[in-house]
Amino acid sequence: MRLSGLEAGVFVVLLAVSVFLFGRRLAAVLRRVRRSKPDADFQLRPILPRLRKFVWEVLLQAKVIRERPWPGLAHAFVFWGFCAFALVTVNHFSAALGWRLLSPHGVGGFYFGFAAVFAVAVAVSIAGLAARRFLVQPKWLGEVSYESGLIAFLIFALMATYLAQFGLAEGSASARANWWLHTLALLIFLPVIPRTKHLHLVL
Repeated sequence: MRLSGLEAGVFVVLLAVSVFLFGRRLAAVLRRVRRSKPDADFQLRPILPRLRKFVWEVLLQAKVIRERPWPGLAHAFVFWGFCAFALVTVNHFSAALGWRLLSPHGVGGFYFGFAAVFAVAVAVSIAGLAARRFLVQPKWLGEVSYESGLIAFLIFALMATYLAQFGLAEGSASARANWWLHTLALLIFLPVIPRTKHLHLVL
């Protein structure tokens, strides 16, 4: 979407504030990590088993799914969606500044469609996880965390606004409003991450 001069200025300011808040909090966390006592027994080798475990437990989320099949699968879809949307988000920001990484046609169009499939899966998954957390409230999950509610809301909003753009005429008032809703959700989400348990998404 082509932004007006005023909109571009507002976007740049909001982006700068969001990145600053994110970086300041992340830097504080990293300083704390660096001050921690090193593990004398830590070794990277053997590398291959570590890589295999990383792929199996982190990328494929196999351990979480095995231990808690349905919630684990929902969590996995959210994680996979986070990975799939990394490029979409970078393109969203760069396009606002006049530099589009992905074309809406060809490979780019395919990727946007691919991300849309994940958007549906993530929206359903995060809604299910939120219902479980705030309505069912299993005792073993502990006290209700309202920061988790904020994260769930932002993730759902991001997926909903991403999907909504496919049904809106480009350049229309509704498309512009949807773009700003999506952008604001992103800009709020970014500095919130390092202040919550979801910090593991970037570390």
